[in-house]
Amino acid sequence: MRLIPANRWSLAFADLTLLMLGFVVLSFVRPAPPADRVDADVILPAIEFAWPASVLFEPREAMLTSIGREKASEVAGAAGTGARQINVSMTGRSDASARLDQWELSAARMAAFARGLKASGVDESAIVIGGQSQVIDDEPQHLIATIRTSSSVIAPANGTALASQITNGLEE
Repeated sequence: MRLIPANRWSLAFADLTLLMLGFVVLSFVRPAPPADRVDADVILPAIEFAWPASVLFEPREAMLTSIGREKASEVAGAAGTGARQINVSMTGRSDASARLDQWELSAARMAAFARGLKASGVDESAIVIGGQSQVIDDEPQHLIATIRTSSSVIAPANGTALASQITNGLEE
């Protein structure tokens, strides 16, 4: 009995068939939809406060008025213990004083408000002093305090709307 040699094309056909079968199997494997993924650090919407600098500070100085100290306490109260970051920034143009130019006065005012936040119980590591925004027109100076918190969202693999918020490492 004589064996018939296998043709080379039959081996190539078998390889091609197995390769196509592998692609079909892989087409059914898909990553989880975005709703099912766990996002470890989700930034929640920020709480923003803005006041005219003329209300918070003495004229042409970086000293908080009594209203300025009240507003610092108000921001500290709104931040509570869940604040990851409180950003203090200035916008607008200020009148320079005899000893401070506009930039120095803005920086000193932001630092004075940050000290007011610290005196109201905010952790020093949570306070970030931002910069002065550039202003095209002669808009009066405003102080902006932005409170940011972080949380973790935990969602089950089946995509239901179950989520829990974890703030500063503590479950609420």
